[in-house]
Amino acid sequence: MVKNPIEVVQLLGIIRVLTTDDEKILNEHGKKLKEYFSIESVTRCIPSQPNGIYDDESEKKAIPKIVELAKELAEKPNIDAITISCAADPGLDEARNEIDLPVLGAGGCGAHAASMVGNRIGIIGITDAPPARMKEELGRKFHSYSYHPSLRKTTDLFASTAKDELLEVVKDVINSGADCILFACTGFSTIGLKDYLNGKISVPVIDLVEAQGIGYQLIKKGS
Repeated sequence: MVKNPIEVVQLLGIIRVLTTDDEKILNEHGKKLKEYFSIESVTRCIPSQPNGIYDDESEKKAIPKIVELAKELAEKPNIDAITISCAADPGLDEARNEIDLPVLGAGGCGAHAASMVGNRIGIIGITDAPPARMKEELGRKFHSYSYHPSLRKTTDLFASTAKDELLEVVKDVINSGADCILFACTGFSTIGLKDYLNGKISVPVIDLVEAQGIGYQLIKKGS
């Protein structure tokens, strides 16, 4: 009697740039990818950055940590791709130079997804300026960049008023002519901002976690 071979489950390695011991927060992106696309994943976060990446200095500190974590994940069995779940795509080029697996960046994935559905794309984030790679990828489709002055770090997004404040920012961007909203913070996924906006606005919204799922599916289709 021939036994059926054991199916090997392939995993997406997710790198979070927000340091946290809260398993719910840590695994939120992986949970969403499982719900949306049935993607199995393993998530790790970089050390000693409880406020994540929010300016040039914090990004500079994070890059070597991200690269090291990417190398560690690449050595684990069954991981066939890695994604850096941060809008700025920190350490993306460096990680690609160090490992043989495909490496995705949330910002690049989001920009490509937004370009498929919009022509005047309004980016919403938490930093002073839009992620450079994201804006470059959008090219002529970049419409504007906005943020709320009281929401400047990932941890600020857990305030009870955060979603309402972001809704007002989004409405202003749409009123200025944007035909698509692109998140420039994966923390917006953690707080469920896209679901909150559903029914309150009339233009497409690109969530960076969903965009990473689309990118990973394209890799799988091509393998």
